[in-house]
Amino acid sequence: MYWENLTTKSFQEQVLGQINTALLPVGSVEAHGQHCPLGTDNLAPTYFCRQLEERYPDRVLVLPAIPYGHTWDLAGFAGTLSIGAETLTHYVRDVGRAVGRWGITRLVVVNGHGGNIGPITAAMEDIADDGVLVVLVNWWLDFSADILTVVQSQGHAGEDETSVMLAIAGPLVNQADASFNPYRPRYRMKGRGLEQQLLRHATTGDGRSATREKGEEIVERVMQRLSQLLEDLWADRLFDRI
Repeated sequence: MYWENLTTKSFQEQVLGQINTALLPVGSVEAHGQHCPLGTDNLAPTYFCRQLEERYPDRVLVLPAIPYGHTWDLAGFAGTLSIGAETLTHYVRDVGRAVGRWGITRLVVVNGHGGNIGPITAAMEDIADDGVLVVLVNWWLDFSADILTVVQSQGHAGEDETSVMLAIAGPLVNQADASFNPYRPRYRMKGRGLEQQLLRHATTGDGRSATREKGEEIVERVMQRLSQLLEDLWADRLFDRI
């Protein structure tokens, strides 16, 4: 079900006391190379949540996406819209607390942007204090081992992300403009002017070798992992024993 499509009456009849799991897509609006859409980080998590809703229509509620993210590094590239880290933390925290008022005890945040990880993590603590179990999924990072069985490399607007866009939003990708960033930083850095190497052409990988077929395979593997996550969440299988 989709939270925003329900009426108050249908919410009372179909959700309260029956569904305790919500999915929250969080993304960003930022440059993704010269070839992928500015909304790449929204399109991917929203797509994954939509697919999960199709698999579990009576067990999950999909929340409207939070479309803006903290993207300081890419703020100088045309079309990027960055919000402050604290703003994003408060936004996610307040949404999480609000859904908790209506019987949601499990919240899965499906994140599409690396710059959001810190702010979302900070928000999770406050949401958890209100009695909601929060799981953060950074699909390209948490499922990297699976993704690297399909592609040779990962990166911002790189082979993996571009392939996924070709699979789920192909008409929005101009593959002829895909490029390669040959620079790799030696250290974790922030500094004005570094983006010309850190994010040359708004890229950290090589999007030129991306294909729709690779994207479809990545999507399938990510969906397997996300489905397993929900099954584990509902069965209280949250830890491995070592």
